[in-house]
Amino acid sequence: MTESWTRLSVRRGVAESDGPCEGIPPHLQHSVGEWLRGRFGWTSPGGLNDGLMAEVASGLRIPVRRTYETGGISDQIFAVIERDEDLYLDCLDLTLHLGRGRTAGNLDSILRTGGSVWRVNDSKTGLERRVDEATTAAFEFAVSPGDAASWELREAWAAVFGRNPNPSDAWDHAIKAAEEVTIPSVIPKVAKANLGGVAGELKAHPTPWSFDLPANDGRSNGELLEVLVRHIWPNPDRHGGASKRSPTQSEAEGAVQVAVLIVNLCRGRLAK
Repeated sequence: MTESWTRLSVRRGVAESDGPCEGIPPHLQHSVGEWLRGRFGWTSPGGLNDGLMAEVASGLRIPVRRTYETGGISDQIFAVIERDEDLYLDCLDLTLHLGRGRTAGNLDSILRTGGSVWRVNDSKTGLERRVDEATTAAFEFAVSPGDAASWELREAWAAVFGRNPNPSDAWDHAIKAAEEVTIPSVIPKVAKANLGGVAGELKAHPTPWSFDLPANDGRSNGELLEVLVRHIWPNPDRHGGASKRSPTQSEAEGAVQVAVLIVNLCRGRLAK
C-alpha cells in the first residue's frame, strides 16, 4: 500500500495541513480534469470516445447537444461538473464504473497526492472514502480468502464507504459476514440460524469456544465474541415497533469494522 505524501513544510511543523479535501478543490481540478479528458479520448490514438461521454452525460442527467467542435460534448460536461464538486465526484465515479478501471491507478495517485478523502476502490470500479491504513489493511486481510464472508464484507464496505453510502444495507451485510464465520461452528444444526442465535448460544455456553486469544482479564474467548456479536446485532433498521430507526453513517462504519474484526478472529479458528 502506497503511503500518502505529506508536504515537507507540514512535516516540519511550519505549516498547517490543508486536508483532507471533500470535493474537487481548485488545486485538483487540472490534474483530475486531464485524467477525465484522457478517458474521454482526448489523447487516445483512436480519437474521442463519444459513446462513453454520452453515457456519462446521461447517467449524470446533464443535457448535451450534438457538436462538431474539438472535444465533442466533453466541454459541455465540464461546464456543468466544474460548478458542482459533488457532481464532479459522481462523474469520476461513473467513469471508473463504465471504463472497468482503465487508468484507475493514475486517478488514485492524483487524489492521494492532492489530499482527497476519496480513493479508487480495490475493484477499480468507483470511488470510496479513504480510511486509515490500519483499518484498510484489516479489511483487505479479511476479504483475501474470497469466500462468502469476504463477499459480504465487500458489500458492506462498499455500502458504507462508497460514493453513495447506504448505512442500513452496510449493516445488514456486516451481520451476514459475521454469520458466515460463526454459525457453522456455534449453531450449525439450527434451521434459519442468525447472529442473534449465535449470541444466545455464546451467552449460555461461553467457555468452550476459543480463537486462541489469551484471556488476560479472565474473560473467555466465547464471552468476548458474544460482546462483539451483540454490538452489531440487530440492525436498528430491522427492529420492530417504536425502536426501529435508520442507523447513522458513523454507527454503520463501526458495525462494519466490528464485523471485520469478527471475521479475522473467527475464520477457521473458532472451535470448541
